[in-house]
Amino acid sequence: MLDVDIPAEIAGLSEGQRYVGAYLLRTVDDADSNFPDKKAPEYVTVINSWKDGLPYDFDQVRVFTWSLRHHRYETAFRLHPIQGYLPLRISRQPVKDGTAPSFSFQIASGPDVNVDPATGITRPVATRTISYVMIDTQAKRVGPDLGPIPITHEPGEKAAKAAKKKKSR
Repeated sequence: MLDVDIPAEIAGLSEGQRYVGAYLLRTVDDADSNFPDKKAPEYVTVINSWKDGLPYDFDQVRVFTWSLRHHRYETAFRLHPIQGYLPLRISRQPVKDGTAPSFSFQIASGPDVNVDPATGITRPVATRTISYVMIDTQAKRVGPDLGPIPITHEPGEKAAKAAKKKKSR
């Protein structure tokens, strides 16, 4: 496991999870912000639990945008629980009024995996690329793969949550 250097502005927003990466999407002008250049960075992050040895790189994608009204970070997009694989790619996508920042990542297209005998790294045999474009503070899914994203849970996770919910009643 590696510790990732996360921007201080969003380091405390992981909700007890481990950041795998944080990538700059864009900056927005906010004259009332505390940033030295009055430009607030917005980030897309990938997050995982603190468990090691998982067969995927991250289980959550979150986008933090800067609220010009409240002058703080807010979660604009969250996708979880998934089984995502690095790299996460940042680019620009043509939109009606010019271009907008976009990001894409990979998920497995099936249960089959390959294990590299030299490193022990597990990778899916076939992947799907999932892409989003940021329009204002909204993440919109784009690209050729618009099929459903499988939501996955750890074995027993649903049963444990159901038991906890039943017990609290």
